[in-house]
Amino acid sequence: MTEKQAQNIVTQAIAAMSSDRGRYYHLCWWEDRLQCVHVHHTKESHPIFYSAPGQVFADGLSSHQWHLITARLMEFSQNRGVRLTRRSRRRKQEQTAAPWPMLQVTDFDSTRLRALLATARTPGSPVSSHLDRLQGLLEAANTVSSRDVPGDVVTMNSMVRLKDDSGHEMTVSLVFPADAPRDADFEKSKVSVLSPIGLSVLGRRVGDTVEGRVRVSEVLYQPEAAGRFDL
Repeated sequence: MTEKQAQNIVTQAIAAMSSDRGRYYHLCWWEDRLQCVHVHHTKESHPIFYSAPGQVFADGLSSHQWHLITARLMEFSQNRGVRLTRRSRRRKQEQTAAPWPMLQVTDFDSTRLRALLATARTPGSPVSSHLDRLQGLLEAANTVSSRDVPGDVVTMNSMVRLKDDSGHEMTVSLVFPADAPRDADFEKSKVSVLSPIGLSVLGRRVGDTVEGRVRVSEVLYQPEAAGRFDL
C-alpha cells in the first residue's frame, strides 16, 4: 500500500462520517473496515489511528496529521495482515487474533507528557520520530483518573518485569527523559519514555505483548497503586 492509497481510504472514511464540529471522533478499525466515528461508539478495545474534534476533520488535516495517520495505517496493514480498504475482509489469522489492547494513560501523566511534547521539539532533533510516536499514543489512549487506573497498568515511574518467548526476563523502570541515565553502564533498569522500550510499555497492562515477542509479565511497582499521585 502506498501513502496515497492510504490517504484515499482515510478521505472516504471521513466523507462518510456524520460529524458535529464540537464532538470528538476517531479513525478506527471497526467491523472489519476503516471508519471515522464518535469516540464513544463502543467500549470494546479496537485499533484507533487518530482522534480529534469533528472540526479538525471537517476543516481538513494538516500535512503532519496526514503523515501520522497514514504511517499508522500502513504499519497496521502490514503487521495485522489486513488489506486496508473501507470494506475489506480480514484474513483468517486476523479473525482469531487477540483484541487490540486499549492503552490507558493517567490524566496526570498525560498532562506532563504533553508538556514534554511542547518543549522537546527542536529542528533536526534525533528524537523527533519518538515524539511523534508519543503524540500518537496519547491521542489514541484512554485517559483515566490517577485514582482509578488499574494496578496492572504501566504508568510513569512504574517498575515492570518483561519476559520474552524464551523465558528471558528484564526489569525496567519507566521514567521521564531527564531521569534516564546518561551513562550506558549506570542504572540500566531506568528507561526513558522516549526510548523504543519506554514507548512500547507505556499504558500497557500485564499480559500485553510488546515489540513482537516480549510480554508485560508483572507490574512490580506502580506509584498510583502505592498511593503516590505525585510521581
